[in-house]
Order: sequence, then structure tokens, then C-alpha cells
Amino acid sequence: MSSDSASAAIAARALMRSAAAGVLATQSVAVEGYPLGSVVPFVLTPDGRCVVYVSRIAQHTKNFEQDRRASLTVVEADLSGRDGDPQALGRVSVLGDASRLEGADLEAARVRYETFFPESRGHSGVHDFDYWAIDPVRVRYIGGFGAIHWIEREAFCLPTAEWQAGEGGIVAHMNDDHRDAMALIWQQRRGIPAESGDVALEQAPAMLAGDPEGFHMRWGAETAYVPFAAHCETALDVRKEMVRLTKEARAAG
Repeated sequence: MSSDSASAAIAARALMRSAAAGVLATQSVAVEGYPLGSVVPFVLTPDGRCVVYVSRIAQHTKNFEQDRRASLTVVEADLSGRDGDPQALGRVSVLGDASRLEGADLEAARVRYETFFPESRGHSGVHDFDYWAIDPVRVRYIGGFGAIHWIEREAFCLPTAEWQAGEGGIVAHMNDDHRDAMALIWQQRRGIPAESGDVALEQAPAMLAGDPEGFHMRWGAETAYVPFAAHCETALDVRKEMVRLTKEARAAG
């Protein structure tokens, strides 16, 4: 894999992880031969699959059942520094095959999805919902003018990191023992001066989930993705990155 392809894949995954929703396009059954697009919440698994939670009565489910081909598109949200030009924004389209999740894959998807969207726990009581994963076949990433890439599946999807099975313990440790560090990192990332006031630990941001390239945290109703400086294959790698990020945030403050 070329360095350009690797860098584009990293940037594409980071953009996908920074978004809470995207445009899901499926092959329409109602209007045969035409794509149907709508905005849906989603989560990106650590290995790069897009997981959506869709009602069985939804048009997308009917479409999935007839044709598994789909795409999910995310566009960078922040126009600042782009002269108000939406064409200068980064965007990613994951083209892939959808499958209804079952067994261990279903449970892992449910836990991750509910971590980001806790309100989804009540959805299945209204209509039957299913978790679907879109397995990437090819990814289109545009990082702005002239930065246009096709990314192959093997470049976009990641192998499972050694520490991923222990993710829950790492998240619990950070939230139980290092909320002060989380607050510092949040303040630095959001440009909030440290002198604006100390954060009460019980009100500090909490880590939600991690992946080999970064982690999500939430403060109130806002969620942020913080990328690591390097790929983290082991728990020790994660620890070193959290220490580095904390030191960097403290120095910036």
C-alpha cells in the first residue's frame, strides 16, 4: 500500500468516526433502478464496518432484502476556514454490501451502537429493528480540491487490535481514575482556556469507546473524536498515547 493510500485511509476513517449520521443510499424497490437516500445515525466499528439500526418496516430494509448493495456518505461539518465553499469540505462514501447481523456480531454491534445512541434501546419496542452492517467494498475519499482517492477494502478495513477485547476495562479505568485528564484533553481540543475554570470531576467528559486510531468522549450532549498520533496495537500503546495527549493538553493550558 502506498503512503498516499494509507494516509487517505486514515483520514477517511477519522472523518467517518467524527460523524454521528450519514446519508444511506440503497437500491429502491419502490422505484426500481433508482437509488434512495436518507439520513441515518451510524457507528463505525473499530475494523471499519458501518453499522445502522433500521426498522423492519423501513424502506431501506425492504431494499436491503432485495439488493445488498449500498453506500453511506459523510461530509465534514465545519466550513470554517473553507471560505464558505462546501466543495472544499472533506467527504467519504463507503460502498459495500449490507448484511443483517446475528450472533456475536449482533451483540457487539448492539453494545457499541447503544453506547453512542442510548435512546435506541427503546426503539425495538415500537417497531422491530435490526442491526445491519455495510462491509466496505471500496471507499471514495475527497479531502478537498485535488485530494481525491479511491481506497480499496484492504486499505480501509483494519485487523482487530490486540487490546480491543479489553476495551471496556480501558474505558472504565479512564472514567473512574482519569476524568481530570479527559477534561484537559477536551478543553484543548475545543479551544477552551484552562483558566476558564476548573471542571468538577463528576461533570467532566467521559470516554465512550476506543479504536486503534483514537477514542470518543462525551460531555453533556456533545461527542468528540480524538485521534491518536500513531496506530495502537496493544494496551501499552493506548496507555502511552493517553499519557502523551494529557501532557500535550496540560502544556497547552
